[in-house]
Amino acid sequence: MIFSCKKNSDNTIDVSGFVTDRINSFPIENVDVLLEVKDVGGTTFSNTFTQIETAKTNANGAYEFSFQNRNALEYRFTFSKDGYFSDQTLMNPDLLFVDQVNTIDFDIYSSSYLLLNLKNNSPFNANDQVILNADLISSVVGSCFTNIVTMTGATVDTTIQCQVYGNQMVKFDYFVTKDNFTYSYTDSVFCSAGDTLTKYIFY
Repeated sequence: MIFSCKKNSDNTIDVSGFVTDRINSFPIENVDVLLEVKDVGGTTFSNTFTQIETAKTNANGAYEFSFQNRNALEYRFTFSKDGYFSDQTLMNPDLLFVDQVNTIDFDIYSSSYLLLNLKNNSPFNANDQVILNADLISSVVGSCFTNIVTMTGATVDTTIQCQVYGNQMVKFDYFVTKDNFTYSYTDSVFCSAGDTLTKYIFY
């Protein structure tokens, strides 16, 4: 998201902004912000990006830096922090102005690990079955929960480990069949940013 406000005109481009959590919109401290440029050199175009500025967000998620205006083909902003998924955005140089403070806000996903233990703790026979479906943000991250999990047997005791987006509630719907009777259940777990959570489902 880009905004701008007036400043004294010179040949310097000023950039400021806020970095927040993409799920809960809370500000994120100590995010590394990297600015790179793909230059236009004479009559040729560069295919690589070169670093020109870095910054780190404060407790309010704010960052800022300034750099000299140049003959640029494209700018690239990268936002990264341990425990978060890094992300990038490309910027058309025509959208950055020397006579204004350019505000570029961005949001990123936090990371969490979820360990789900499925255990048949009251078996009937070898035909016991559990079918589990998870409801969570993203079909890519957390993909090990995207597909329906089906397990059959009297001795099921399995742990599924999966990286998911943090700061979200993961919901589980599961169906247990024993002695030809099927029962439906619902459970959930909140995955905090940067944590490893273990969830037990006994059936």
